[in-house]
Amino acid sequence: MTKPTTIILIFLLSLILAASGHALATDQTTHVLIVYFSTPEDVSIDGVDAIAGASVVVQDGEALGNVEYVAKLVQSTIGGDLFEIETTEQYPLKHDALVDHAANEQDADTRPELAAHIQSLDQYDTIILGFPNWWGDLPMPLYTFLETYDFGAKTIVPFVVHGGSGFSDMLSTISHLQPGAHINDNVLSLSRNDVANSDEEIVQWAKSLNLNKKALTRENNNTVATTLADPSKQQTLYLWEEGNVPATTEYTENNSNYFDEPNFRPYVVTFPVPEGTAIKGAVLINAGGAFQFRSDQFEGTPVAEALSELGYQSFVVNYRLRPYTQEEGALDLARAVRFVRKNAEVYGIDQADIAVMGFSAGGILAGEMLLNFTGTVNGTALDTAYIPDELDEFSADASADGMIYSFYGRLSVASADSQKFADAKLPPTYFCYGTRDPFVGEFEKCIEALRQASITVEVDVLEGRPHGYGYTQDWIPAFANWLENVFASN
Repeated sequence: MTKPTTIILIFLLSLILAASGHALATDQTTHVLIVYFSTPEDVSIDGVDAIAGASVVVQDGEALGNVEYVAKLVQSTIGGDLFEIETTEQYPLKHDALVDHAANEQDADTRPELAAHIQSLDQYDTIILGFPNWWGDLPMPLYTFLETYDFGAKTIVPFVVHGGSGFSDMLSTISHLQPGAHINDNVLSLSRNDVANSDEEIVQWAKSLNLNKKALTRENNNTVATTLADPSKQQTLYLWEEGNVPATTEYTENNSNYFDEPNFRPYVVTFPVPEGTAIKGAVLINAGGAFQFRSDQFEGTPVAEALSELGYQSFVVNYRLRPYTQEEGALDLARAVRFVRKNAEVYGIDQADIAVMGFSAGGILAGEMLLNFTGTVNGTALDTAYIPDELDEFSADASADGMIYSFYGRLSVASADSQKFADAKLPPTYFCYGTRDPFVGEFEKCIEALRQASITVEVDVLEGRPHGYGYTQDWIPAFANWLENVFASN
């Protein structure tokens, strides 16, 4: 925000419900939350047409702040829930007073009190965050908001409305305030002088985020036990037969805190090696998300696509999340490994050349399987009512593990039990993490214990990178080369 008169956007979105300090559910994209901070100033709109000049939008006489206008247009495009950051103390509506107030807040490093709060973030995997540029920094209510909530491994998609300074250094600030989150590099930066004429740009940007894609269809109740593997095409297959899923958790009602509905069935999506590419082995991929969601957009599909291009038959495992346990999810992965091993010849791989990998919680899940559910350990280990089938006769062993900003252990706490690691005969393990990850100490603790257990470990440390970088940062080729060497030694 600068001294010249702030852009005033006035617009009535008749088809969008207004949000005032609380989230509004939609029927389009329930895993996306659009959070914004906006301050419409008090100006006369008498006699102003729908668009008057480059900085004013008027329709039906209602004034909206510029960031609010963008947020609601994004919501109308892709759906999602809407939350407005409001403070208990109202900001001045007159321009000069607002400018002075914002400057004083920054000088005093104030944390304004929020007027309303979000009850739970558990159901969201993506936070779209909108704000103005005030004196080259985030408005102070954004500091309060980002310091109040822990986004964990969620994805943050920022957009800013500015007077010429763009994002300044605010993306770095957001990353430091939310070190576990992934900051999407597909951001939107709009000059306040252009917002009034930027509807098409805003809509296209919102669509480019690919956040309203529907889940892949599992047709005809196809399962890994009943369907013929076909490496010539992508397949989406349920992991368990209906009515025979090993579980200790009884989940019958979603109280809005859970990502999946009670009728969710774990499934695997295949990403075959392109025709003409030499096949090197298979990798089963587990996206992270603190066991609250699966971050497929950054840690699942794009990773599988990249690895398949490099010659690895790739499989994204959509395992069970909360309220199910880590152990129940590990059985989902073990089931997927058995499917791949059973069809090794079909996929053109050696049965020994199967690896697992995971991001954050997904890596912990892979570790849980490798520690407790390999070999022919099946669902009866947790649920005596489970009826084993032919697939359970195949081993769930893996010959390599990729821990991408992850470790063996529980959520947020790495295991340092070198004796347990040795007893489990863990496979060679590849660690990749950034120096700004809040769990660096946990990674190092786990790595040291693995080395004490004489487990082969490879470590790739990315300088200056936070938690949650996903498929970015060009680490995948190095991991693929390491995997090729491991498979060659089998």
